[in-house]
Parts: sequence; C-alpha cells; structure tokens
Amino acid sequence: MAAAATFARTARIRTGDRDVFVSLYGPDFDGLFDFVLRSVRDRGSAAVALNDALHRAWELFRERGTPYDVRSWLFVIARDAVLRRPRRRTGDVQEREGLVYTALDAERLSDPSLAFDRELIELVSDTATALGREDYSLLDLHVRRDLSVDELAEQLELPRDDVAWDLSRLCDWFDSTVRLTLLATRSRHNCGGLDADLSANAASIQRVAGRHVRDCASCLETSARFASATEIFASLAPMQPPPGLREQTAGLFLTEPRRRRLKLR
Repeated sequence: MAAAATFARTARIRTGDRDVFVSLYGPDFDGLFDFVLRSVRDRGSAAVALNDALHRAWELFRERGTPYDVRSWLFVIARDAVLRRPRRRTGDVQEREGLVYTALDAERLSDPSLAFDRELIELVSDTATALGREDYSLLDLHVRRDLSVDELAEQLELPRDDVAWDLSRLCDWFDSTVRLTLLATRSRHNCGGLDADLSANAASIQRVAGRHVRDCASCLETSARFASATEIFASLAPMQPPPGLREQTAGLFLTEPRRRRLKLR
C-alpha cells in the first residue's frame, strides 16, 4: 500500500505537482529541523540549511522523480546542506538562545530515572557536540534518526564496510568517553589505584581512566554499568521549529514563480 502510494506520488511529481512534494517532506519536517539545528547549533543557520536542503531536494525530484527511500534521502541531503554551512568563528560564543538542547524523552529510556540525572545528560550532549560537524551529523543520522548502515551507505554512495567502520568507531568512542568520564568523576574513590593515577597525571581524565581499566577488572566492570551514551543521545527530545516556519517553507514551494513579462516596445 505504501509503495503504491509512493509510486503514485512519483508520477504526479514528474508533472510538477508542488503539493505532492510538500506532502512528501512534510512528515519529516520537524525531524529535519531538529537535525540541522543540533548540527549547526544556531537557529538562523539551521533555517537556512533546511531551506537549502529542501530546495535541493525539489530540484532532484523534478529531475529524477521520487527515490525509493524518501526519508533517508531527505536526511542525507540535509546533512550535505549542514556541511556546506560556514562554521562559526572560534571567538564566537555559542549561546543557547533560550533553547533547551538537553530536554529528554524519558519514555524512550530503558531506565526512566536517568531523566533526572542532569549532569549525565549534559555530559552526553557536550560530548556529542565536541565532535566535528561531519562526525556529529553521521552519528546523529544513525543514532537519533535510526538510519541503518545500509541506508546510509546507499545514500552517501560509499562502500558499506567503510560506513560500518565509521559508525562503529564513533559509537564506541562516544560510549567510552562518557563512561570513562563518569568513572573518573563518580567512582575514583572506590578504587585507590584509579584515584592515585588521576592524582598523579595531568593528562585528560578519560585517557588516564582508559589506561587504568586495562589492568583493573573492577573499574572495567564499574564503567560497563554506567548508562549508554548512545541511548541517552537517542532519547533527547526533538527541538521544534519556530512557529510559522513549516507554513512559510511550504509556501515557497506551493507558489508558482512569476514569469517575467516581456516589455512592449
């Protein structure tokens, strides 16, 4: 049934039906906005990136018709738009603009009580944000948008093994960094060796804790009991687009461009 509806929409979009295009991206509009906003961390830049992505999608729809997997196609186009956005200068202060990036959807957690651990949630958010935009956006597409390795490989036009390796590396680093930070900040006094290592080293606490757990089975077991960073990251509540943006964006596609009138001589 869904496939038949998609093919029907394909036939209509090829005739230039703008309503169909809006109906195709409509179900993912809020998710696309959340994705670009979390990737660029700036409301104005996010609106521009989303606009660029949808206009690129519109061009491709007109040229090639509807892809088989609309959702993953749209999100990868949005990622391309994000990566093209200029990066904020190092001296710029990233203000939260009154936006709550760390609100959590507790129903998505295996342990709902984690929603009350604000320090943990902030740590997960800050660790993800510390990634470069390319890595962050890939992690977000996989963990928060549930795009599989196969879907990403197809849309990115990359070998599946390469995408699988990158995602495995990112997820392992993400979980490990958060767990080692928690081990060093919350459990150091449970192990004299860990406490001594942290006190004697000026290196990052994650690096020191990482070396320590190689030889300490107790601390390794403790770190494994901490919550998964990827689970918490996936449970961050979506950031809603500002009022009117959905309608304003749809209006750009539903309005036929005016043809230039020929001047009479």
